[in-house]
Amino acid sequence: MKKTNFKYVLFISSFIALAIGINSCKETENPPEPTNEEELITTLKVELKDTLNGQLYSYFFRDTDGEGGNPPTQWDTIKMEPNKFYKVTLKFLNESDPNAIKDVTVEIEAEKMNHLVCFDPVNINAVISKTDTDGTYSVGLLSTWKTGSSSIGSVTISLKHQPGIKNGTCDIGETDVEVKFPVKM
Repeated sequence: MKKTNFKYVLFISSFIALAIGINSCKETENPPEPTNEEELITTLKVELKDTLNGQLYSYFFRDTDGEGGNPPTQWDTIKMEPNKFYKVTLKFLNESDPNAIKDVTVEIEAEKMNHLVCFDPVNINAVISKTDTDGTYSVGLLSTWKTGSSSIGSVTISLKHQPGIKNGTCDIGETDVEVKFPVKM
C-alpha cells in the first residue's frame, strides 16, 4: 500500500513541477515598449542657397556639450538679402566628440514619419515653405525662404519628435532641439 501512495505522490509532484515550469516560460501579458533613445543634437546647420546666383551660405548653432553646462560656442545671425528666394537645407549634428561627428539628419530622414521641423519667424519679412514630405505631412529638412523688404528679427527652428501622433502641426510631440536664430536682411 505504501508503494501505491509513493507513486501517486510522485505523479502529483511531477505534474505540479511541470505546470510551474510551463507557466514560468509564458511571456508577460504586457511586454515592455521598445525604447527609441533620443539622439544628442549639439549643432544645427542652416544652409541657404540663393536661387538666382547659386551662392551658398551656412549658419550654425553649436553647443558641443549639449543643453546646460557651457554656453554655445557658435550662434550665428542668419543674413539674407531682401527680395530674394533661397532654398534651405537643415543639418542636425552630434559634435560632442570631435573625432566621431554624427550626422543625425540621416536618422531624422529615415524616421521622417515621426519628425517635423517647425519654423517660427518673428519680425522678419519672409515666407517659409517646407518642400519635403513623408508622403502625408511635411517634414521641413528642406524648405524655401522668400524674403521681402529689409527687416531685423528672428526665426525659431524646432525639431519635433512625434512618433505615432504626427498630424502636420507643431502643437504635439516632444521637442528634440529648438534654436532661435537672429535674422537680418
